[in-house]
Amino acid sequence: MMKKLYVVPLAAAGLVLAACSSEKPGNASPAPSAPPASSSASSAPTSGADTASIEPCSLVGASDLASYGTFKPPTTENAGGARLCTLSKEAATASESLSIGIGVRDTQGLETVSDAGNGKTTGNVNGRKAVLAPRPPAGCLMALELGSSARVDVLIATDDTEKACGIAEKVADIVEPKLPKS
Repeated sequence: MMKKLYVVPLAAAGLVLAACSSEKPGNASPAPSAPPASSSASSAPTSGADTASIEPCSLVGASDLASYGTFKPPTTENAGGARLCTLSKEAATASESLSIGIGVRDTQGLETVSDAGNGKTTGNVNGRKAVLAPRPPAGCLMALELGSSARVDVLIATDDTEKACGIAEKVADIVEPKLPKS
């Protein structure tokens, strides 16, 4: 059991890192000090300024996930080019483990979702463009479009890839209505 406690957070971190290209050689851009003066809810959500205000932990909470069990308080970090919120289930056994990550990528669109060897499927969630990408052996990524150059990732790590993708689809249904409309 102790080994699994270390594997789940590492698996979630691995999912985040596997979901993007190498970030080291790119140009770092500082967070905007103030939103553009002409910003409005009707402006196109394709630039980083429009997505920078999205707080990943506001998109899903323990109460939204109650059907999966009890979750520890969320943790936040910047990892692999995303602002990430992770919720981990309090699990008694390895087969009950579940980690859910919500990552906001301000500068990476759906075309940057990587194939981890099991293909990726393009579709939609409530009319929003999405990509589902299994992450074997026990994870899945569902990316939701926020515009041509931004997305929200739903990352699931559990004991089985197929199970993880099923959960990713259900969590994406919770997250999508909370995202700005394009």
